[in-house]
Amino acid sequence: MSSWREQRRLDTAADRAEARRDADAALDRRLKEREAARKRQREDSAARDADKRRKKRERKAAWKQRADWVATNTDLAAALAVMVAGMIPAFYFQLDALMGAGVFAGLAGLLAFMLEAGAWAATAGEVKALKAGRTVLPYRIAVWTFTTAAASINFAHGWQTAWWLGLVLAASSVVPVALFHMVMAGRHKAKPKTADAKARRKHHKGRKRKFKDVATRQKEILLAAPFGTITPEAAWAQAWWDKKGAPLTVTADVIADRLDAEADVSYVLDRAERTPERLAVEHLLADIFGYGGGDGGPSGTSTGAPEGGPRGGAPKARTALGGKGKRPVSGSADEAPVKPLEEGDLKAVRKLAEALGGVDRLSARNVREAIGCRNEYALRLRDAVRSEGDQK
Repeated sequence: MSSWREQRRLDTAADRAEARRDADAALDRRLKEREAARKRQREDSAARDADKRRKKRERKAAWKQRADWVATNTDLAAALAVMVAGMIPAFYFQLDALMGAGVFAGLAGLLAFMLEAGAWAATAGEVKALKAGRTVLPYRIAVWTFTTAAASINFAHGWQTAWWLGLVLAASSVVPVALFHMVMAGRHKAKPKTADAKARRKHHKGRKRKFKDVATRQKEILLAAPFGTITPEAAWAQAWWDKKGAPLTVTADVIADRLDAEADVSYVLDRAERTPERLAVEHLLADIFGYGGGDGGPSGTSTGAPEGGPRGGAPKARTALGGKGKRPVSGSADEAPVKPLEEGDLKAVRKLAEALGGVDRLSARNVREAIGCRNEYALRLRDAVRSEGDQK
């Protein structure tokens, strides 16, 4: 019996302990749930506050943006204000005038709206055309057609009361459109070209006018090549080579003039028995010691052009000098033994003249380089071939 009671007592104690644990767990759950609810409330409240602050900042930024826009676009803002101030009375008096003429109220409203809205739609189209760089003439014709029709109705309606009232009512249609048109046209007007752009444009027009064949070939190259793969300047350089057969700025005439000049200089120097190196030395001495004058260099000899030009004969009064003094060079070409001209060398020089385009293109230097001989021998070869050309 005592063991049963003891067991029952133990069971009762265990039940009570279990009940206490269940109660503690339930209390703990309730406390956690309450804490989670309070946390959610705090988070929701913080989110609502943050959302309110964000919306407030957005409203403030929007108003600031509007204020900045008005400050930056004062002319446009004023034009829009004038537009609203003019459209309302213009529309009202057009409606009144049309209804007074016996037009049904609904139709009168549609007609008045067509005239006013049509003018502004054409104006908006003109603005887009200005931005895109397209022609604005059709839009301007439409703008002033609608505006003139609306202003005429208002003028006729106001004229019945007083002439000045007719002018005011007509202005209510014309002034907003004209002002908005002027503001937008001024905003999208092409920027004035800089001096560099003007000079570049003038250069392009001038060279196209001067070298029409090259300009035509350049256009062909640009059209034939894939778009954007070749620049206009590269196409011009290629077209120049195609038409002129030489690098930029060089033509057949330029090459001929250059060869003529070299031949003239070589002829003068050869006849005077003076080399470019000697001339450079004499010019240096003239700069150092102050030589010079109207008819003499360091040697006191004439430096003017020879009579009859370089090909007319040897320059007069020319004396070859040696060293730093004014002594003539001892031993002239006449005193040296003369080597007879070989027929093979003459044939080679004749072929050289044909390749250069004439005997007048021959010079002692190019003959010397072609034959591989002394300067005196090259000079006589050149003169002999030139004499044959003159006889022909």
